[in-house]
Amino acid sequence: MQPIVFSTWNDNMHFMADNDGLVCEQGVPNSGEVAVFAALEMTAEEWEAKKSDLINLGASEANASMSGYLQEPEVDINVSRGGYVFRDGLLYYVSSDHLAQWIPQKTD
Repeated sequence: MQPIVFSTWNDNMHFMADNDGLVCEQGVPNSGEVAVFAALEMTAEEWEAKKSDLINLGASEANASMSGYLQEPEVDINVSRGGYVFRDGLLYYVSSDHLAQWIPQKTD
């Protein structure tokens, strides 16, 4: 995989790019194999409001792959669903729950 130009195919995490979050997309050109990682500074209150919006759109904490993981609303039946974790004033996004292991652990 190699860095590729970020495209805003996913409306569920587009707010992170719009608010000057760090967004990294890795992939194999013309293959559909893409991994997206993002991080955005926000307060706990901002996250609770955004989390509520996402849940209203269909996001779910059920079957979470890790503590605090919010699976995003379905984007497309042919696209794996990613999710969010809020920790220590940062919201993290991964484009697949298989990538959640790369989200930094909570610090004490």
